[in-house]
Amino acid sequence: MFSGLPPTGRVFLPRINTMKCRERLKMKRSRFLGDTLIALVLALVATGTPSYADQHAGGDSIWTRDKLTGDWGKLRSDLSKKGIDIGLRLSQYGQKVTSGGRDQNGEYGGTMDYRFNFDADKLFGAKGLSFNMHARTRFGRDVNADAGSFVLQNTGMLMPAPGDYHGTDVTGLTASQYFPLFGGLANVTLGKLDIVDTVNGFFPNLGYGQEGFWNINSTVSALPWFGAVRGLSVYGALGVTVNQEYKMPQSGVIVTGTQNVSTSWGSLSDSFDEGAWLGAFHRFLWKTDNKPGYFMVFVAGSTADQTSNDSHPVFVYIPGQGIENTDTAKPWNVALYLSQELWQAEGNPGRKVTFLTGGTVGPDDPQFAQFNFFANVETFGLMDSRPHDRMGVAGWWNGLSPNYKDLVSPVADLRNPYGFEVYYNFAINKWLHLTADLQLAKNEWADDDVAVIPGVRLVIDF
Repeated sequence: MFSGLPPTGRVFLPRINTMKCRERLKMKRSRFLGDTLIALVLALVATGTPSYADQHAGGDSIWTRDKLTGDWGKLRSDLSKKGIDIGLRLSQYGQKVTSGGRDQNGEYGGTMDYRFNFDADKLFGAKGLSFNMHARTRFGRDVNADAGSFVLQNTGMLMPAPGDYHGTDVTGLTASQYFPLFGGLANVTLGKLDIVDTVNGFFPNLGYGQEGFWNINSTVSALPWFGAVRGLSVYGALGVTVNQEYKMPQSGVIVTGTQNVSTSWGSLSDSFDEGAWLGAFHRFLWKTDNKPGYFMVFVAGSTADQTSNDSHPVFVYIPGQGIENTDTAKPWNVALYLSQELWQAEGNPGRKVTFLTGGTVGPDDPQFAQFNFFANVETFGLMDSRPHDRMGVAGWWNGLSPNYKDLVSPVADLRNPYGFEVYYNFAINKWLHLTADLQLAKNEWADDDVAVIPGVRLVIDF
């Protein structure tokens, strides 16, 4: 489970900061780092944006190449031909809670993503087999706790761990095999699954929180699932059928352990000691005037017993351990999604407008969130003169479990959180993207005002 979220069945308390000098220092540091990031961006835009002639000039111009560091003297393309692809991305975030929320605070932080994909067919003739590794370095700080525990306004800073975590970890290491099935195509992936990568496989427009919406609540029906999945990176296996016309998974199953291994390795046996999380989905696909859409059903549950959040639990005395809550329950969820392309540019399907909505329902016990709903509209290259820009608007609502609200009621009065987000991703060139983002959110604390959360994101592909 996210370390920034309260464990199911436990009371969480508001953060109290009495160190005034530390608070002033943090504010000065955040302001300095944020101003530095903005100054860097403005300098890039003002002095470095290429002219029309530069953009269409021949040769390896730094402004027209796909990556900042180019082809490494043809080494990169030679490696790709042999089956080795390397992706390096730096994502930087400056974000602040300017009013409302838990605390008014601004922070700067980011991640460096390292992706290594090995095509076993090109390397040694194993058709359809590939090996993939995703490692992340996290630095700086985020404001995820300042808006509220359930707002989750920065997806990109959740991995490898939220909060003030600093370090480098392998969050995904998998083997993937494609094979023909009933005249179509299927895939089996197993290993250490990066949950954000896995979800991005179902919803390609998610963009890891680095390309589109920042808030994970704006992109998928997320919160009710956290209590059941219990990890950002888990051991498991995923089997899907692939619709080759629509280029997306159509049906499938997933089985994972219940131990989070995003910042560790642990053991495979330990991961499944307490049980397994199992899910299945099917996507009904169609086209309307050549614009694709789908309806998807996703059901999942866990065999692991989780501590009940019933406000009237059963307590027993266990020698050597003291008083324990013996009430347990098994979480489950049902999610529904509807997606439809609303507009598509003639002759360029990459320029489009999309609509996505979804929701989840789960049990009152043991999950801390029982319901969820979200909807978003995104545009990709809406203006012909800006074909690589992207923007979107979204709204979301999370329904907390009545049992959970009752459990914490002696110390906190909770409400159902909801929010709104709008962003614009400005493509300076192929390897440099600048995003402005604004979020308004009512968190789970009944006495807190609406949090106003502006942010700026700079993403560089090396």
